Amino acid sequence: MRSIRGFPFICSIAVSIFLLGVTSSLAVEVYIPALKGKPGNTVDVPIVIDRVEQLAGIKLILNYDKEVLKFREGNKTKGTQSLMHIINDRQPGRLVIVMAGAKGINGKDLTIMVLSFEVKKGSSAGKTTRIEIPEVQLMSESLKDIKAEIKAGSIAISP
Repeated sequence: MRSIRGFPFICSIAVSIFLLGVTSSLAVEVYIPALKGKPGNTVDVPIVIDRVEQLAGIKLILNYDKEVLKFREGNKTKGTQSLMHIINDRQPGRLVIVMAGAKGINGKDLTIMVLSFEVKKGSSAGKTTRIEIPEVQLMSESLKDIKAEIKAGSIAISP
């Protein structure tokens, strides 16, 4: 009889673990895809947010190698036209991006901004440089924090 009473308990634990796994696999993700660039050319770097709902506030800090890349400009996309944005690029090698709106946006693989960088002449072909995202803050239109996983991007310098 003891094993029969324990069976529902074990099943409830198994279902809980399964649901926890499903929930974590559906987490919001902020990422920059892997890209390629040539010295002297411009490379457009998309910042993408996956699986987000009611996103009304964004703060991103990005770090990049100022010896390899020079920031040129950043532009919103069709999906983020309703949001205001500011890009602080005063410190070479670091960008602070803030976006906000009264009504949230939704999306799957939603490109929120495209950053243009010049790959500096003299950059070594075959080298890879990274664009790190050390800080992300996302907020819903109901002013609740949205937790997100971060995946940094890389730019392979080609000849």
